[in-house]
Amino acid sequence: MGLEYQCPTCGLALKQHKASQGFYCVNKHHFDRNEQGYWVFTKPQRQKPTGDSREQVRAKRFLLESGIFSPLIDKLAEIITGSIKPDACLLDYECAEGFFLRALASKLAEVENPLNVQYVGVADAENAIFAAAKAQTPGILCLSSSKKLPFIDNCVDFITVIDRPLKGKESVRILKDDGTMLLVMNGPRHLWQLREYIYSDLVEKPFKVNLPSALSVKDTQALSFTLSVTGEQALTLLDMAPYAWRANDKMKHDIQANHFESLEIDYVLVLAHKRVSELL
Repeated sequence: MGLEYQCPTCGLALKQHKASQGFYCVNKHHFDRNEQGYWVFTKPQRQKPTGDSREQVRAKRFLLESGIFSPLIDKLAEIITGSIKPDACLLDYECAEGFFLRALASKLAEVENPLNVQYVGVADAENAIFAAAKAQTPGILCLSSSKKLPFIDNCVDFITVIDRPLKGKESVRILKDDGTMLLVMNGPRHLWQLREYIYSDLVEKPFKVNLPSALSVKDTQALSFTLSVTGEQALTLLDMAPYAWRANDKMKHDIQANHFESLEIDYVLVLAHKRVSELL
């Protein structure tokens, strides 16, 4: 069974118009395909788009595509290749502007025996998914709230959650029984030199895995390396962190004025499986 859709408004099955490629349910809820190529599963916004500005999205994309996270891409591709089945559906949860989907699709295409993966990217920020589509990110791209994903239960084989908090149970709901989730989580030393500007009482804390009860951890791997980055690049990295809001103008100015020869990147990659027939 491939990827199947359900209405995020009422939960009924979605059908697809052949001509427009848009989706609809029997309750007449419609979800159109944007001219850029992504599907919109959210209500029309009456105010400015939420999430990063287009300038922020461009800055993050430029930094990521400079190759600074090549060690992470290589490790992710290695784990996925050893874990995923041919013809599987891989969904990148909160895919942002699609960098990791593009990088992983490129890496997995180099595998000797083709995996024929179906890629799906979901983001809740319009500027981000717009940029993902414009960059020709492979697969199905959806603008959707992470609180209500437009897919039926148990329809995705593999989910990546890369440097994002796992919110609620929606991603677990759509993951197949015995499906796999690969999470990239911040290790104790991640962006340590930037956090020193923000926290006066910074203390290294042990890494803990806190996952929904439906998931069981199968493997964890640590990945650490250092980067040489300018102050401007360091600010962009900080902007990707959940504690970026804690940095005041003076902190940002001080970071921007510095050069970081050995900025610590510290990730823990957690491979988890969904228990069969788990009641959510």
